[in-house]
Amino acid sequence: MEKSSRARSTALFVRVVDRARVFDVQANGRTIPAATLRRLLDIARIPDGTPYLTDGAARFHTLRHVNAYLLDAARQRAYPMRTLRNNHAGALVGFLNFIRETSPDADLIDATTENLNQYKKHRLQTLVGSSWNTEISDIGLFFAYARDKGWLEIDPIPRWGSSQRNTLKSPEKETRRIRFLTEEQLVFFLNHGLRGDDISDDRPEYPERDYTFGLTLVSTGLRREEGTYLLDLDIPTNLPRGSHIFERMGKGSRPRDVHIIDHLADAIDHYRRGEREYMVERAQPTLRSRRRNGTLTIAEPVPTTNGTALRINGRLIRPNRLPNTLRRTAVWIRDDGLIDPLALFLAEGGQAPAIDRFNRLFSDANHRVASLGPHEHAPPAHLTVTPHVLRHTFAIRTLAALMREGRNTQGDPYALLASPLLIVQELLGHASLSTTNRYLYHAETYTDQIPNALRESLFKLVKGL
Repeated sequence: MEKSSRARSTALFVRVVDRARVFDVQANGRTIPAATLRRLLDIARIPDGTPYLTDGAARFHTLRHVNAYLLDAARQRAYPMRTLRNNHAGALVGFLNFIRETSPDADLIDATTENLNQYKKHRLQTLVGSSWNTEISDIGLFFAYARDKGWLEIDPIPRWGSSQRNTLKSPEKETRRIRFLTEEQLVFFLNHGLRGDDISDDRPEYPERDYTFGLTLVSTGLRREEGTYLLDLDIPTNLPRGSHIFERMGKGSRPRDVHIIDHLADAIDHYRRGEREYMVERAQPTLRSRRRNGTLTIAEPVPTTNGTALRINGRLIRPNRLPNTLRRTAVWIRDDGLIDPLALFLAEGGQAPAIDRFNRLFSDANHRVASLGPHEHAPPAHLTVTPHVLRHTFAIRTLAALMREGRNTQGDPYALLASPLLIVQELLGHASLSTTNRYLYHAETYTDQIPNALRESLFKLVKGL
């Protein structure tokens, strides 16, 4: 029993600074008001979202070095806060927990090369080589910082040669498996899974919204979060034959162009005029109440020479710079007096659905597909279709179509091989071409004949083959 209690008190956790969750604290027989604690956070210039480590007994004294590293990285904006929290802090807490199994009060600067070698052996039992390499790189960044700060004399990361190669990294060259849908499987999932065609007992509440959301992801390559928080004004109404391009800030705050083909715009118009208008009208009592109590953010569309901007609290903001919090909750007042959310895809109450809502949406869609029993065009039973599978599907279909187009027009099978990769890299918002390169093998073996990279393949999806 004592050992179990000891383990709970020494186990480390990653937490984040959140001023909205700061409450009065009892310490040494007196109460420290929450307002005082928030003021101290302001004085120390500690931004919300900053990750920090603590143990089960809320002790910090052996964690001051790693917390100083995380705080400095947050202040310097060295990495996106989510990356700092999920990747860097997660890697450090995992390694330190491993060390503390044998040295309960060890600090991270007490780590040795032997600790790192043992940890590598432990982690490679469950991680593939590429994931371990990412993790050890994050851990190595801390030790490089600690050495520069003078916290330790010798970096425990073993290095070799003139290039100072990190010998802890795995030499394993792994080709990550890409999961994607064929043309027939994609049509089947969109129609029967997301829209609920031929489903009697488990029809989605808003089938056109769900179908259009999935169609948008697989037609643009947007990530789940990016698609969830699309703005209604991002997609023009009555788009003539052709395409519309708008800029979207994606992962790592990298801008990229998003192409909207006329067939997709038509499907969005159908959802916009039907279910979305119905949801906007139903949400009016809730939206009016929020407007009266001052909890609604009102945006005013302002035409400019560079497109439509939004005036919010007296400031003009480009739509692509709008944070997700406002994308989800801000509204504008229509000429007919209705309060219209900025978000394209809505849930009850006039807000964009929370991210976990679309997780459940895809879970329900997979259940509907399974309930129809075996079917030659259904996704394989072992494959759970997720928004990221649709993103993979977009990448492979588009890359395959561009490569075939290059072969047809140039006569040389390799003449345009680099150009399609670069195009798809930009469409997906990948920071590195090596990430996009993972799709190359699948694109070269993709057998569906797609005469046009986007329009013709999307036309097939909308018409259901």
